[in-house]
Amino acid sequence: MIYMNRTAHPFLQLLMLFAVSFGLMGVASMASVLLAFAGVDIQSPSNLLIMQTLIQLISFVGPVALLVWLYHRDEVVPFLRLDFSRRAWLLALVGLAAWGLLMPLMDWSGVWNDGWHFPGPFEPVEQLLRKIGEQTQGVMERLLAGAGVGTLVGNLLVIAVVPAVCEELFFRAGMQDLMLRWAKNPHVAIWVTAAVFSLFHGEIFVFVPRLIMGAVLGYLYFGTNSLVPNMVAHFFNNAMVVVLYWLIARGVLDIDPEAPMAAAWPITLGCTVASVAILWMIYGKKLKISH
Repeated sequence: MIYMNRTAHPFLQLLMLFAVSFGLMGVASMASVLLAFAGVDIQSPSNLLIMQTLIQLISFVGPVALLVWLYHRDEVVPFLRLDFSRRAWLLALVGLAAWGLLMPLMDWSGVWNDGWHFPGPFEPVEQLLRKIGEQTQGVMERLLAGAGVGTLVGNLLVIAVVPAVCEELFFRAGMQDLMLRWAKNPHVAIWVTAAVFSLFHGEIFVFVPRLIMGAVLGYLYFGTNSLVPNMVAHFFNNAMVVVLYWLIARGVLDIDPEAPMAAAWPITLGCTVASVAILWMIYGKKLKISH
């Protein structure tokens, strides 16, 4: 039976993690193409939800499971930070407060990021990336357009629960931990992982808000030593979007979900300072919450 010792260099483990992830993504993409050729309507909302779930499980959970099996079989719980204690859930609430306070900053950074323009020779690249972003947004809007309760529950499971679990396992328990073991610097590990996390979503004109999101999740993970706060924050971020679109579809709200919040800069600054202070206390383990 093959078993690789956990003393293998973290960089090699990191390479394996991404090689397997990209390989499995390729397999999943090929499968979707074959299904389309076979006459399956892969653009229907129900099939899109199924495909989204399978891609998340295959591309993110699969590589982490293989990593654990090869290198960390004797330390599964500590390696994955599977701490579901009362302390972890209380810290999740604190993390949510920090997350909420950063919303004005992420909104402002999103407006700024969307205004990026590539210089002359690269303008066709910009147009292509914007078209890809619009197509991605169109797919999401089709998924979120239903007004039924069943649609809401399905979208919460696939768009909120599944990514919160799968992506946090891959990027925080997998990549960030290995980056920390390799770089020996938590800030480097957190920000590099946050950048890759943002790039993985494939939308360069939403890169900065997702970078901030990834950094918040990284500091929560490092400071709490548990995946629970990350999963909770990630879930609520996605769930808010799902519920917002559902309320609009039911006619309860009449707003543009893509419109910026446009909070005044003193509010944005004050909320950002408060959020950074909370995250710094979590990072420095100054919040004494007992089990």
